[in-house]
Amino acid sequence: MVSPAPPLHPPRQGRVRGYVVVSGLPGSGKSTLARGLAARLGLAVIDKDVLLESLYDSLGVRPEPWRHRLSRAADDLLYAQAALAPGAVLDNWWHPDTAPAPLHRLRGPHGRLVQVHCDCDVAVAAARFQARRRHPGHLDPVHTPEQVAERVAAVRASYRGPLDLDVPLLRVDTGGGGAPVDVEALAARVGGLLGAGVRPESPPAP
Repeated sequence: MVSPAPPLHPPRQGRVRGYVVVSGLPGSGKSTLARGLAARLGLAVIDKDVLLESLYDSLGVRPEPWRHRLSRAADDLLYAQAALAPGAVLDNWWHPDTAPAPLHRLRGPHGRLVQVHCDCDVAVAAARFQARRRHPGHLDPVHTPEQVAERVAAVRASYRGPLDLDVPLLRVDTGGGGAPVDVEALAARVGGLLGAGVRPESPPAP
């Protein structure tokens, strides 16, 4: 478990946007790492699953294609909330074809994106995914174990690794087979990369 820590880089007025994109397979540890980084960087976490589950709670749980519609709405909410923030840690199971364009639009012409990729063996991530209990809106209980296994196999077969964003990329071993992730050191590296692109939006007052 990641313990809270003082932020390394508290937000300042007059700074341009800086976003940390946490990527990786479902079950690879994205949410845990995103929360740890956000606590140390003084940034908000915008988690697509949290947004999606709030939609389930407010609008109800129904069979497909309702779940898919709410999932797309949660993606839109993630980008909308991020656009209102001076920076954030973004946690999502990103679609490799559709995510890059809105992420670059979110950054704008002078902001910074840093991708932190959770490197985790696909079998380990799949086992974690199948073992966890999620909100009933995800419809996991209506699927047989065989159907769940088929979905996991499809994700594994189509998995491409980190997003193709052409931005700084930090790969982190979250498979649990080695040393624990040094979140403090990782946050320092991420903060340095974000800080390299931070500059005043207007000249400071004399």
